[in-house]
Amino acid sequence: MNQVHAAKEATFRVGPLVNLASLVSSLGCDPDLIFKQSGFDPEEFQDPDHRLPYLQSSRLLANCVEATGCDELGLLLGQRAETSHLGLAGFLMRAAPKVDQALRVLVENLDLHDEGGSATLDIGPDYTCFGFAIQLPGLSATEQICDLSAVMLYKIMQALCGAEWAATSVKLARREPDDWRPYQRFFRTSLFFNSTECSVTFNNQCLKQDSPYADALLYRYLKHEARQLHELQNHELMEKLPAVMRRALLAEQFAARDIANVFGIHERTLHRRLKDAGTSFRSELDKTRKSVSEQLLGSTTLPVCDIASALGYADSSGFIRAFRRWCAVSPSSWRKQNSSQLQKNRV
Repeated sequence: MNQVHAAKEATFRVGPLVNLASLVSSLGCDPDLIFKQSGFDPEEFQDPDHRLPYLQSSRLLANCVEATGCDELGLLLGQRAETSHLGLAGFLMRAAPKVDQALRVLVENLDLHDEGGSATLDIGPDYTCFGFAIQLPGLSATEQICDLSAVMLYKIMQALCGAEWAATSVKLARREPDDWRPYQRFFRTSLFFNSTECSVTFNNQCLKQDSPYADALLYRYLKHEARQLHELQNHELMEKLPAVMRRALLAEQFAARDIANVFGIHERTLHRRLKDAGTSFRSELDKTRKSVSEQLLGSTTLPVCDIASALGYADSSGFIRAFRRWCAVSPSSWRKQNSSQLQKNRV
């Protein structure tokens, strides 16, 4: 299958990994050696705001586990992290007036910290499930990423609800470790390994609590900053999207996940950014199909059935219906009406 073009690799802020070197050192290994063998300069991990490539960083975590022999490295790393390591998303969460607003604003803005995963929030009648999902394929050390993420979810809730807060259950998308006691000591609740998700579940009663760090002015300011950053991202996305969609369509790689991969983001983020820009993936695909169909009808003599196939339609009838919706005439009629322009283009 043809490639649309080289995809931009998803990145994340160093944030919770600032303590990785000291953790590895405490486990009796030389972090500088492991980092350099993994293609990193150890100094890259000293600035929480520095961005790193997701795939390469996951291999670094795997190398650290192999060198230290510590299967719960992600768990220990999470225990050394703070909610402030989430950057703007973390500070915005802390400044929110209520716990439920804090969680929602974190879910909405976590992509400013992490392009390879997304936070999820499912509020039911009595219980809430707060989770994190990895969106990128082919990652190494997914168990460590899961452990680190689960600890961060727990710490977020404790920061908002107090150190004595406890979940009713924790699900971990990893195999059961040989020694589960370090997990039990930290989470202090029912643990479910080999789960399909990484999440903490808790009673809804805490959602309407006041956030202990609530700051109305800071919250308003940080929401403005986050909105501006998303607008910049959306501007870049919308500026590049037509060309990317065009190449993707002709390369037969035009599913939303394919387009998201080109921009180094996950599919959910793509849909959200398009919604913020006042459009949708389906609408943008429709525009691209219209543009490409007009080009092919006007500059080639390809049969309509071949053009329909090139645009990803299962048959000609689907393409013809869509074209009538776009131009109020059939593809063949449009071609005849524009034949004079076709002749000019040939001259």
